[in-house]
Amino acid sequence: MTETRVKKAQRLVDEERITILWRNGRDAEGTVREKEGYYHTIVFNSGHFLCTCPWGTDHSFTDNLCAHALAIQLAMEKGERACLTGERSTTS
Repeated sequence: MTETRVKKAQRLVDEERITILWRNGRDAEGTVREKEGYYHTIVFNSGHFLCTCPWGTDHSFTDNLCAHALAIQLAMEKGERACLTGERSTTS
């Protein structure tokens, strides 16, 4: 059974494969480490994204986010929750 984009994104965050390089509000740029290499991903406040993965090549500048863009969003949310609870975030 194929992993959904949302489940893959959560797994990538759980496995700490996300590095947030830059962030300004809800805009963010990061890298996602996969078995085959790294994907460079930018998520915009508008809900659109750019990613160097095959899905991103076909769907960038849409709101149909790839797993890597979803993972960047999840990592940012995880970091925000960690700041609120006093935990240290390992994803940024």
